[in-house]
Amino acid sequence: MRLTFAKLATAALVLAGSGALATPSASAQPDAPDRASTSAAAAAAPTAAQLKAAVAKCTKQISTGKFGHDAGGSRTVPVCATGNSVHWRADMDIVCDGQPTTKCNKNTDPWFQPQTAWTQSNGKPLIADKLPFIVVPGISSTWSYKSANITGGTVAAVVHQDKVAYAVVGDVGPTSAIGEGSYRLAEQLGINPNPKTGGVSGAVVDYILFPGVKAQPIESNSSAVSRGTVAAADLVAGRKGCGTTKLDFATYPALAANATGDEVKAAQCVLRANGYSTGDGDPTGKLDEPTSAAVKKFQEAKGLAATGTVDTKTWTALLSAGSTPQVQDGSTGDAVTRVQRALNAAVGAKLGIDGMFGPNTTAAVKKYQSARGLASDGVVGANTWKALQSGK
Repeated sequence: MRLTFAKLATAALVLAGSGALATPSASAQPDAPDRASTSAAAAAAPTAAQLKAAVAKCTKQISTGKFGHDAGGSRTVPVCATGNSVHWRADMDIVCDGQPTTKCNKNTDPWFQPQTAWTQSNGKPLIADKLPFIVVPGISSTWSYKSANITGGTVAAVVHQDKVAYAVVGDVGPTSAIGEGSYRLAEQLGINPNPKTGGVSGAVVDYILFPGVKAQPIESNSSAVSRGTVAAADLVAGRKGCGTTKLDFATYPALAANATGDEVKAAQCVLRANGYSTGDGDPTGKLDEPTSAAVKKFQEAKGLAATGTVDTKTWTALLSAGSTPQVQDGSTGDAVTRVQRALNAAVGAKLGIDGMFGPNTTAAVKKYQSARGLASDGVVGANTWKALQSGK
């Protein structure tokens, strides 16, 4: 069993610098469940054998060195990139860190820590016996998860023997070791979840992460499953998916039928991320019939005119979709990024999209609020989120 002695320090650094926690007093409402059909997703889900075959070789090693299965152990595990995924094969040590429960607490787990590097949308730590999540190594000269576009909520397919479970990145561990999963993830994979005596040894578990694919909110396993299934199918089919697609623009132009370009590809990827299929294959960068149909479905769901054209209102609703924590001056993270994108679409704010809520973002929020008849306080709370996500 790995001694995760580095977790406390690493988690503190992550929470201080990564924007995992939007604001100390964040209040949030989970987003609506993904609209992808559960039965359709199940039918399209790759098998364990298919996923193992897709990552059987280290197509490209992206870590400068290797990791051990345990802190201080022999370093034999490289971090690799194949297709739209980042992956490694390792053991699984059981993580019980997070909110204390009857299964996960200081009595059941001698290494228990009552926090996780990333938190739920309400600001509380994750719950290890409720949510399938994995642990990434702390940033070091060997490898940085940030440089691979991986963060809290990034979706992963985890494979053991003939089982596949979809999880999220939820915590950070030692810089020298790799191969940890939550109590609930172990249960789903048929691995003994006991933090004292459980886990599995040897390079027998494939951890397959999909950069750019995030569960919204992080605690929604249904979101991880629906979005992970699409990404896993892309991997097996040899498609690149949306992991490297540019989403950030100073302005978001109206896109009518047959429009082409990077903005169309961005719209396709955001639609896909929210459970609206734009057709088989990689995003094409063309607003074709399947994409127009997806736009219409999204517009209908938001109460917008179902034209199939990605206009200002549709862009605003699309780009702001997701969890709704209160964010304000000093907040950082994904929610801020979505606000900045949506403001660029809604009022032409021309913000630099960096996920950092500073004076320029505050001014743009106030401008938006004033134009929509909202209290112009520069704080993105429930009413402002509601306006953004309805395309106002």
